[in-house]
Amino acid sequence: MDSVTEISEVVLRERQSRVRMLSDELMACFHEDATVETSWSQGSAAAFVAGAATRSADSGPILNRVGPPVIRVSGRRGFVELPSTTTRWIPVNGTEAVLVSFMRLLYRVENRGGTWKISSLHAVNEGDTLDPAVSGTSLGIDPDSLSGLRHSYRFLAYTRVLEGIEVSQDLYGIDRPEELTALYDDAAAWLEG
Repeated sequence: MDSVTEISEVVLRERQSRVRMLSDELMACFHEDATVETSWSQGSAAAFVAGAATRSADSGPILNRVGPPVIRVSGRRGFVELPSTTTRWIPVNGTEAVLVSFMRLLYRVENRGGTWKISSLHAVNEGDTLDPAVSGTSLGIDPDSLSGLRHSYRFLAYTRVLEGIEVSQDLYGIDRPEELTALYDDAAAWLEG
């Protein structure tokens, strides 16, 4: 396989292993020193994999759909942008709801010892929706409870608060373009470094 195909395979396998709760296969996608930054995990890939298994067991299935990856390669380094939509069915104020999160996942991948694996993953939040699973049902959301939550992931943050989890208001999101520019510039410098 050529490098672009191998890189595409590893990031798509990461997503598939995540939603199918295949911990060993998920960990195999990452270099041992890889890092992950998402709404619920900031740290090592090992912590991400362990947390993914726990979160999936606690919250039920996650549906994930991805678009084609855009890949840039320079020598033994690659940068991938993967559009991703995640859907979860969750309780909101006693009513079943559907949370849909729109993201782009940014991967840094490296070929070490002849194998392409992920060295870092950053989630960039683009927006989300929250609807009742049964049309016409009320979720009983007080609009004031959404005030102060960032547009790029406000319903994700709101539902996490209902679960007793505080979500940082400093995650990457399209509502803060300067931070995204810095993230992309850093990735470009790393790619050519």
